[in-house]
Amino acid sequence: MIDQLVFWGLCAVLLFVPLPIGSVREWAVFVFEAATIGLFLLHVAGGGLRRRGGREGGAKSPGSTGVLPRIVKVGIGVFAVLLVVQVVPLPEAVVGALSPRAHAVYAGLARDGLAAASPSWMTLSLSPSASVSEGILVVCYGLFGFLVLRTVRTRRRAEALVLVVLASALFQAFYGMAEVFSGHETILGRPKRYNVGSVTGTYVNRNHLAGFLEMAFPLSLGYLLVKARYFAMEKGMSLRRKIVWFGQESLQWTFLLGLVPVFIGLGIVFSKSRSGIMVFAVTAVLAAVAAASWRELSDGDGGGERRQGRVVRLVVAVVLAAAVWLGIGPIVRRFADVDITKEIRRTFYANTLEMIGDFPWTGSGKGTFVNAYPMFEKLDDRLRLSFAHNDYLELAAENGIPAAAALLAAGVALLAWLFALWRRRRDPFAKGIGLGAGLGVAALLIHGFTDFNLQIPANAVHFTALAMLAAAVLTTRNGDRNGDTYQRYMSPVRVSPVRTALKTALAVVLAVALFVPAVKDFLGFRHLDAYRDARRRARSVESAFPDLEARLLKAAEASPRAVFDVELARLYVEMARVANDSGRDEERDEFCDKAVARYVRAIAANPIDAGTRYETGMAYLLYNYPLMTYQVRASSHFRRALELKPADESINLNVIFLHFSWWPGLEDADKAYAAGIYRKMAARDAGFPARLEARWKQSFGTTERLAAVLSELPQDQ
Repeated sequence: MIDQLVFWGLCAVLLFVPLPIGSVREWAVFVFEAATIGLFLLHVAGGGLRRRGGREGGAKSPGSTGVLPRIVKVGIGVFAVLLVVQVVPLPEAVVGALSPRAHAVYAGLARDGLAAASPSWMTLSLSPSASVSEGILVVCYGLFGFLVLRTVRTRRRAEALVLVVLASALFQAFYGMAEVFSGHETILGRPKRYNVGSVTGTYVNRNHLAGFLEMAFPLSLGYLLVKARYFAMEKGMSLRRKIVWFGQESLQWTFLLGLVPVFIGLGIVFSKSRSGIMVFAVTAVLAAVAAASWRELSDGDGGGERRQGRVVRLVVAVVLAAAVWLGIGPIVRRFADVDITKEIRRTFYANTLEMIGDFPWTGSGKGTFVNAYPMFEKLDDRLRLSFAHNDYLELAAENGIPAAAALLAAGVALLAWLFALWRRRRDPFAKGIGLGAGLGVAALLIHGFTDFNLQIPANAVHFTALAMLAAAVLTTRNGDRNGDTYQRYMSPVRVSPVRTALKTALAVVLAVALFVPAVKDFLGFRHLDAYRDARRRARSVESAFPDLEARLLKAAEASPRAVFDVELARLYVEMARVANDSGRDEERDEFCDKAVARYVRAIAANPIDAGTRYETGMAYLLYNYPLMTYQVRASSHFRRALELKPADESINLNVIFLHFSWWPGLEDADKAYAAGIYRKMAARDAGFPARLEARWKQSFGTTERLAAVLSELPQDQ
């Protein structure tokens, strides 16, 4: 009973995760994590850890995780250990040896007076709280796969899981195409802001919908081939028998099943995702080749292999014909247009490779790419790059080359092992589902070279589920078509009660260790959302300040994530400006004190966020305004901001503006620093001096002082 509840709970999760825009929202991530942890505990409570698979004829049952090859388990284990090592405080000397760049960042905090003068313990991750949150999500992916492998022990369940994935994919394709062709494009009722004219389903990015559908497409083909095999027409059948044969209700359902890959394929085509369409074509070819060599689909007439290969080719032909009929012109134009993103992505990749070179052994920390990457940007492309647009480069950048190599080795070994199993199997059901699930996994891995599908929770969950589904069906012995015959190979094995109790205790500890920080993050973001709603409703910040402050204090108390302290600091800065405009100088400085204290907390939690450093400098300038008592401290934070994001035009412009406005009182070294930044920006962008002049005129009304400063700039050394 409990085993059934766990299985159907997994199916419910698979149906849910694509709906809230791929589960990229914090609350959706928490729902997935909480559901997975809950199902894991339910599995443990039901004696799942005591159940061990027996053997018959040398084949293992998926009731035991021992079904996976040792190299896969070792690779995943090494990756998990290195993930934990990133967030564990280590001696300063160890961090300095393993990651000199991380050591320099933490030493910089001490130099700026934001940490102990001589920190003796550091973490390899540049943002431990972010790494913990992302690490919990990764571990939950692993638990989800573990549960799939443990619960898919019958043909009926394997088929149910397949149908759940295909139903979800069909909904995404139908919904997306309906929204586009209707002319009223929304995502669950909200108007689309991005990828208008492209099918996106409930995703924001067309590439991510394409990634989801390209996993489901080969699975639908594999399932179709399995079903079609049982209704193969006999040679020499009379016309009367042919009419009766075509009248079978089950056969009619099989014909309808043939429409599933067609509609999923159309969803990929009309997503207009170039990478998605190319991966779709590659997987279709691979499926056709595999089907053509699939002897077990034959009924002994020698033509079964060719017949099943034709099924795949027919599906692809129907997809293309339907695309032409519906209007393939926009898709063709997408491929004909000059792809400027290729040049942009080359820049992304080059910068990411440089990042890997600075953090080769341990990475910058899981979940830190968004803040670490700007340190390596050369030009301001006006984009806030959250992902590397290459799953493999991002894996190495955040986790280090050894961790990335371990995980990639595990993935390659798993695919090779699945392929070897597939070639040996003779059961058509196992072979069909194994083929579809395996090709779905391979499709997303191919797409990972040009995008970041594995960073989208919905796609990562389905990727894990398909990999474990393939392992489950390919490692079970043949059984009948409808029953639970796999269970007879689950022969009980005596297990030590002490060992079982220990495993159960460790499982419970793991679940609690995952759940507690996940709940804290969820509560923090819930309070943050409540604050933003209250802020939108408030007539003025000053009138609603007590309520707004209380909500943000709850968020900051709930979670150590830097985002909550930053938002609270911004509120205090805003109140400081209100007090300054009203002439309440003492109140202004009190708010500045509070703002700086929160900024310092945020910097300690995430020391590589350039925006936080810049905002801290601006907060210091509010003290005792207009005297700028803490000008030196402000300047220090501005310099750190430029070290962390040297290409940011806005930060460069404001830092140059401030230094030029302070020009008469600056030391020679500070003048040389400002002059160097100005020359760099002017050489990079011919329009930069004009923008600086416009900014100066807006603040001072005339540019005479600016001209005087420019005439006094020290010569470049």
